[in-house]
Amino acid sequence: MPRGPDRNIVTLLAILALALAACAEPENENPDQEPGGLPDSLAFEYQRPDVGSALSAAEITDFTRKLTGFWKQVGYFPWVLQTSHGVHESTGQRPYMVWWDGVHAFREGNQVRFYHVDPDGGGHNIMIPTPRVLSSAIAGYLLTGDRHMAEVSKQYCRGITATMLGMVHDQDDTLDHLMARNIAAFGHSYQTEEGYQVEIDYSGWYHSYEHWNTCRFPYPDNPYWDSIWVTNMRSKDDVPHIYLAVPHIAYAAEQAEDADVKEACAETLSYLQAFAKDIVDQGYRIRSKDENGEPFLPGYTGDEEADQAAGDLASFVSWDELIPNAECNAKRTSALIGYGDDKRLDCGPASGNSYEDVATTVHYYNHAIVRFFHLAHIANALINHDNEAAQTLLTGMATRIEGYYDTPDADLPCSRSEWENDLALLALRSAAFGLPLTSREARLIHQQWIAGVDEFSKWEYWNLWDPAFEDGQLPIHPSDERDDQRWARIEDITLLLEYCWSPLRNPAGVKFIDCDIVADPAQWGQ
Repeated sequence: MPRGPDRNIVTLLAILALALAACAEPENENPDQEPGGLPDSLAFEYQRPDVGSALSAAEITDFTRKLTGFWKQVGYFPWVLQTSHGVHESTGQRPYMVWWDGVHAFREGNQVRFYHVDPDGGGHNIMIPTPRVLSSAIAGYLLTGDRHMAEVSKQYCRGITATMLGMVHDQDDTLDHLMARNIAAFGHSYQTEEGYQVEIDYSGWYHSYEHWNTCRFPYPDNPYWDSIWVTNMRSKDDVPHIYLAVPHIAYAAEQAEDADVKEACAETLSYLQAFAKDIVDQGYRIRSKDENGEPFLPGYTGDEEADQAAGDLASFVSWDELIPNAECNAKRTSALIGYGDDKRLDCGPASGNSYEDVATTVHYYNHAIVRFFHLAHIANALINHDNEAAQTLLTGMATRIEGYYDTPDADLPCSRSEWENDLALLALRSAAFGLPLTSREARLIHQQWIAGVDEFSKWEYWNLWDPAFEDGQLPIHPSDERDDQRWARIEDITLLLEYCWSPLRNPAGVKFIDCDIVADPAQWGQ
């Protein structure tokens, strides 16, 4: 069966395109934007008055020692490689890995089988944790040169690309940049670097279904993996997290010394640029494909019942008639990634509008969509030298975070613990892209990440192949909640690498971790 375009050719073309773009006079519709390559520092000064009690030098040292010691103790990135999967390179077919949910692990003798268990769901939002782990891995690799971080960077870049190549119906389908929620390839077995036996069992997902927000069906003639199963209708839930990983992927494509990492991430960058451009070209809507490989717009098919159910699932313009330019962050970020300019969109500080008030009242998860589209907008504005907009957006982010702090318990849509945990994540990731943190925010990050380390250090299942375990089902990931209490998620526990690596972090922010130690794994835990 034909295998599809050779990935080396595709990637070489992507790298050549990057090189040509760097040399050519860029098309620049915004006169305030400056041409150039990726920035190596924050291009402007931006300060905030400090709030809260400053961390002592001893607190910063203890936090750094505790956090890096945990990373070292559990071997975080080797563990990611052991528990992630997609298609292993030993099969001879195109390899990739992602961070899964909807999967169970079964110890069977000296082998662990990863079984995709739920026939009617599972894996719908794997592109929320996957880009976060990828961002940590790329940042950590560029900061330290660690080979396991490099391997995660390579395989997870390929994993994002796989969600698009998996939606190629057959050899004649040239539309290769629309994104699936996930793909389920073929069952296979392999051995890890450590000698552990792994079996990947996708058979639980070899079933068709139709839901209001997604469908699953087979593509028996996919040119990249032969017969695969596709879960379609990439919703906008995951897109801000994908967009926020674009700067890391771009830096890896430009600066990685490992040729395989550079190649994989350059290819991913080119596909994500095409994905974002398609969204802009479709009037800021996210296209998908059906079981026959035909593209369509969820919510705009002409089927009144289906379109009403889909609502604004894959659209950034559904609210525009009621609230003009309601989802400006999502639209302008798509334009920056897809076209390298803003398409004359002006979002101002983007710290709140009537759309946000309504959307976040409907469901709490809309808070994450709103927050991280704002942050992804800042990050992509910075790497596109759109500095005036970035500075305005940072002011909006500061206003947003301070408003979250001031929200009374009676107005919270969740427990105070969950609210503060998500606030700590937003503050930490914003600090990597120009926001100077206050002492209050730094202390909250310490609180949530220390709680995470304390909980995860008690977890027993870091090595699923430990002979002490009997055969049967074992948990893959430790929990980040108990009753009403929350702590930093395991997929976020290494995001301090992002902060310490970032060329765009603001020197005006308070110090809360020793980045010299973070940058040297030999000193972790010391």
